[in-house]
Amino acid sequence: MEALQTSSQRLRQQVAIVTGASRGIGRATALALASEGANVVVNYASSSGAAEEVVKAITDAGGSAIALQADVSKLEQVDALVNNTVEKFGRVDVLVNNAGITRD
Repeated sequence: MEALQTSSQRLRQQVAIVTGASRGIGRATALALASEGANVVVNYASSSGAAEEVVKAITDAGGSAIALQADVSKLEQVDALVNNTVEKFGRVDVLVNNAGITRD
């Protein structure tokens, strides 16, 4: 697991949802936002283990993150994702809409 490098903390106490954050670009984005001080919601569709690894990398480095499952193609699940984020962190400041469909 790569170490999370702390940076200038430009996003200190901001709340960021990253869809598709369990791997690839979403994972890298979640780690980068956390390194800038953001509280990160690691959204995933089906890879709970991979999402929890991202959360662990962030929290082990002193950051704040939670994993929340939601299929962002389903409106009711998106509503629940946002509501759960607001319940936990009080607001949403940043949305990275990274989720995509893969055929692997």
